[in-house]
Amino acid sequence: MTIDFTRVITAGDKATAAAEARAMRIKTECRARILAVVGEAAQANIAQAGVIYAAMRSDGVGPAQARGAVGLAEGDLDTVAMWKAWVTAMQTECRRAIAEGVAPVWPDVPERVAEMATRFCGAPASPPGQALPVPGDPGPQDTR
Repeated sequence: MTIDFTRVITAGDKATAAAEARAMRIKTECRARILAVVGEAAQANIAQAGVIYAAMRSDGVGPAQARGAVGLAEGDLDTVAMWKAWVTAMQTECRRAIAEGVAPVWPDVPERVAEMATRFCGAPASPPGQALPVPGDPGPQDTR
């Protein structure tokens, strides 16, 4: 009888697999927390508003008129900066927790961010993997 040692799983292999699985869980939680506050649809709409706002300002349109044209309220540009800083802090905490092997301590969501996201999406963000509601769509139809 011959033993095939190429298929032996060592303690180091098990530890590596466990660390990789833990890292994936923390990354997934980080992403889910971010998307729960500002869903993908809101992120796309906010980014589009920012691009159009910048183009209008570049074309000489005043700040109030440009904000109004894209649905931005007074202070929204500061809110976007706070949101981006929060996302960076979330990602930094994710990396730290993985590297140090500790539980993440997630930073608090800045005020006004969730409110702005709701304005740009029309509905609260849905959990990852669930579709956002489509305005005017009655949803699944009963075909019985």
